[in-house]
Amino acid sequence: MDMSGMHPAATGVDAAALVLRILLLSGTAVVAGLGLLRGSVRTTGRATVVVAAAAAVIAAAASLLSIPVQHVSVPVAVVHAVLVLALPILLRLPSPASYLGFALTVLLIVESGLGHSPVEFFAAAVASAAVVGWLGLAGYGLLLPAEQRPDGAPRLRYLAWALAAALVVAVAVQLFSTGIADRRLLSPLGAALLVLTLSTVAVVGAVLLLRQENPWRIYRFGAGAVAVAFVAFTVLPAIPRPGELPQPGVARLAHTTVGEQDVPVLVTPHRPGPNLVHLPESAGDELTIDSGGRPVRAVSRPGTSGYWAQVDLPAGRSDLVLRRGVAAGSVEVDTGDAPGPADAAGSDGPECASAALAGIVAGQRDSLTGCPADSLQQQDAAALRALVGYVHRNGAPGITVIGDDSPRSRQATGVVRTAADAARLPVSGAPRSENALILVSGWTNAAEHLESVRQRPGGPPNYTYGAHLAPWLLHSPVTTAAASSAAPLRFDPRDYRSLEYGMAINEGFGGEPPSVAGLETWLAARGQRIEDPISVYAAAQVDVMQMDMPGMGGMKMPMHGSDPAGQWLPRGTVVPVSGPLTPD
Repeated sequence: MDMSGMHPAATGVDAAALVLRILLLSGTAVVAGLGLLRGSVRTTGRATVVVAAAAAVIAAAASLLSIPVQHVSVPVAVVHAVLVLALPILLRLPSPASYLGFALTVLLIVESGLGHSPVEFFAAAVASAAVVGWLGLAGYGLLLPAEQRPDGAPRLRYLAWALAAALVVAVAVQLFSTGIADRRLLSPLGAALLVLTLSTVAVVGAVLLLRQENPWRIYRFGAGAVAVAFVAFTVLPAIPRPGELPQPGVARLAHTTVGEQDVPVLVTPHRPGPNLVHLPESAGDELTIDSGGRPVRAVSRPGTSGYWAQVDLPAGRSDLVLRRGVAAGSVEVDTGDAPGPADAAGSDGPECASAALAGIVAGQRDSLTGCPADSLQQQDAAALRALVGYVHRNGAPGITVIGDDSPRSRQATGVVRTAADAARLPVSGAPRSENALILVSGWTNAAEHLESVRQRPGGPPNYTYGAHLAPWLLHSPVTTAAASSAAPLRFDPRDYRSLEYGMAINEGFGGEPPSVAGLETWLAARGQRIEDPISVYAAAQVDVMQMDMPGMGGMKMPMHGSDPAGQWLPRGTVVPVSGPLTPD
């Protein structure tokens, strides 16, 4: 049978889906238990058939209702309903009832564990088997007269012990996989795990009394605890797992609710002292960030997306409070006591945050020990030397190089000047209209300079030979500050891995645009790296033109530029304008 359409574990707090899941699995467990142990009793009475039929009707109804409520596969839901309804009819026939009970037990195991990790599937499978066996014992103990109960009380006592031990193992695995010592368990998830643990202790206690008490009375007593444990197992998948605990030095990505709005929050470097708090564009510009009674307004920064606030965080655990009017939400932080990178909250902090965010989205949880602007990478130095050669071959009479005070920018300025001297190109630090511009600063300074050139009345200096950006400046809030620009890159922003990263970061943080530092971090987390030859790519903003495509039913198709998630230049284009280059 194709199990791909089987009743999935609930992934959110959906009351209707949760009730259906409990009724489906619990009803199936009762029916399966009575069928599985049918061969151990001489006969069945009317009460047994009635209980089996009632449980079967409940399970079948829940299975069929799951089709519209949970969009379960119709054939799978119908087959499940037919199997549970058939067992009460076959209950008078020991062998067929036992075989069908076994089949329903397997089906229950699959349904209760489907969609879980291998460890959680194992726990659900063991628990389901234990519950089916125990409910079968308790059912016949409750519903049959003493003379008709299963033979071999000692043998059944051993079975009860084995089932209790299996349930203990299942609960232990569940607790271990969830993290029993995790303070996140102070939540609905923790309450469900507590109920599961206590009910399992009750089952073990019942088994320990089997030597001294009437076993059938103990089975009935244990059945209540088993039922509670099974319901707790069933409810667990419907409880959203709490967010990850903050780790000192690891950039903190969390969500909070302000009013009725979900707001993603990124905190870097997540160490004592100055920190940057980043919010996406969707959060709006009316939020303040409060850390210890010192509220700071989140504002936009040139060359970046979203909103930023620099706050001072104390050592250890504390809370960031986000406020919009009277509405407020909080994010737990834990900065530890070690210092973080000195420049992570400075002017180049947003690029550092972009790299850290990419690592988190890729599943990496490394401490932030440095930022991209701390030093110039060898591949970026090679790209800048190749760019100087490209500008020289295009006939530029000179170069204007503009940087800032960061270590990377100072080193990059030296690389450009050395390469220009070798090519006998004059270099200036002042704007000259006849020159080619090469920007090697950080995001904010680069965007401000491009914007000032763009808005200057009359245009000069217009940089006749174009504006050229260092590789790390390919970031849409920077590139959109100019009508067009070019950058030497070792990757194609249009290829699959570049767009995959762009879509991942867009989805992971409310529309965050991609960056070169983020791409490098994201690839490194996946065991990959950028190794393509250096080529110059031109970035230009393009109007969106539409046309009717034949055979498309009048649909409008974008011809130039578009704004899908993952693009490096929304409503623009980034295309190669050179072949592979080598440093001169």
